[in-house]
Amino acid sequence: MKEQLFLEITEAKYLNDFRMLVSFNNGESRLFDFAPIVDKYPVFAPLKDKNTLRQFHISDTLEWCNGTIDIAPEYIFEHGELVDDESALPVAAEAPMEYEK
Repeated sequence: MKEQLFLEITEAKYLNDFRMLVSFNNGESRLFDFAPIVDKYPVFAPLKDKNTLRQFHISDTLEWCNGTIDIAPEYIFEHGELVDDESALPVAAEAPMEYEK
């Protein structure tokens, strides 16, 4: 892992259900499942709608709804599952969506 002053999200792909593949400026990627947090934290409740979840924007972090909802890159990094081989990820049941800066 390269040493970085600030951890930033560089790329994200919606996979399926509530899962996204998130890449960081240190070269690592994490598989992150939003399902546990959309029920636990009221601020993320709008993301229960998968269409809303899929409409994200990257600005060093992930944002939704014109920036009214965001999540810290550190949270995704710490709570996501390390992905060494993206080809080993399950095939998406829904069409993947990609957004880059």
